Amino acid sequence: MYKLEFLPIAKKDISDIIYYIYYNLKNVTASEKLKNLFINSFDDILKFPYGSPIYNPIGFLNNKYRSYRVKNFLVFYTINEEEEIITIVRVLYKKMNISKILK
Repeated sequence: MYKLEFLPIAKKDISDIIYYIYYNLKNVTASEKLKNLFINSFDDILKFPYGSPIYNPIGFLNNKYRSYRVKNFLVFYTINEEEEIITIVRVLYKKMNISKILK
């Protein structure tokens, strides 16, 4: 069974997204629903790590990332087969310049 870990920047991404919806948009319900969707997505990734497509940008990336869509956001992760670890690398809004951010 794989173990799930988060890079600090991924934790910050999630926190920033939830915070923005809760405090800036003043939408408590939407922030709670999205938080639960993120939690469910992590469970799905653990169950089916190869179920998400490999992210193929136009440019070259140093790592092979998989992406899991949660509403308007993409959860990017890597799989370390040898250590059986899935690392959540970033959680980004889908309309951002993702290739530039992931480099």
